[in-house]
Amino acid sequence: MQGSMEHYREALNSVGWFIPPYITMGYLDCICGAIKDKGSLFTQDDLEFLLSNVYSSVNLAAMVMERYSITPYIRDYEVIISEAIQAHFLGLDHIAVIGLMPVIEGAGRKLAADRGVTVKEVRPQFKALADDCKRDAIDNNIGEVSEIISMMDSFSDFANLNLYIGSKIYVHSDKTNRHGILHGAYADEDYGKPINFYKAIAAIDFLCFIAAFKASISWMAPSVTDRARALGDFYDGCKILSTRSPLRSMPLA
Repeated sequence: MQGSMEHYREALNSVGWFIPPYITMGYLDCICGAIKDKGSLFTQDDLEFLLSNVYSSVNLAAMVMERYSITPYIRDYEVIISEAIQAHFLGLDHIAVIGLMPVIEGAGRKLAADRGVTVKEVRPQFKALADDCKRDAIDNNIGEVSEIISMMDSFSDFANLNLYIGSKIYVHSDKTNRHGILHGAYADEDYGKPINFYKAIAAIDFLCFIAAFKASISWMAPSVTDRARALGDFYDGCKILSTRSPLRSMPLA
């Protein structure tokens, strides 16, 4: 069965991303429209700029305060996730993405085990997990089934063709690739930009979406509460602080 959002899947997968949860359809149209309009001239910098509005200080603060801490298996890593987010706003994106990579793997493994997925190797495990969610949605008429199918296929593509593909054959300039980053194949200049963090935190969010199949958690983005606003203000302060680092004007190299 083919999903109803294949045009989004095709556009986003072409630039090394996937259909994410917690984003409005209007903004998803905006991103895909930009990809279509620029064609081969669309860059990872373009994607980074567009995603900065999705993964803003207040939106991520709401996820920290109202979603990661209550989501099964994700909450096992809530401190690591929050530290990675703070690192991102401090301009430490090498550390931010390195912190999230094991969380994606660990939470994915726990979700797969909870759903009875027996595949153990990480790359095919994510496909098997996505396929099981599709089966669940179809068999039990969960949510907008045709949209879920496209989302699951899109995430499976991202894991298989980008996140867990061999680092030497990763095709996009951003280098958001688990093996290249964690095995030390990539050096300072190869990654460490906000786009790496955005793609990694989007994968965490997608695992929250998967967890919500069985948990009593909304598939919608969390509300921005007063405590989320306070944390968002702190993140904004981190961004200001990062601009004052002496290393910005006197780099180590």
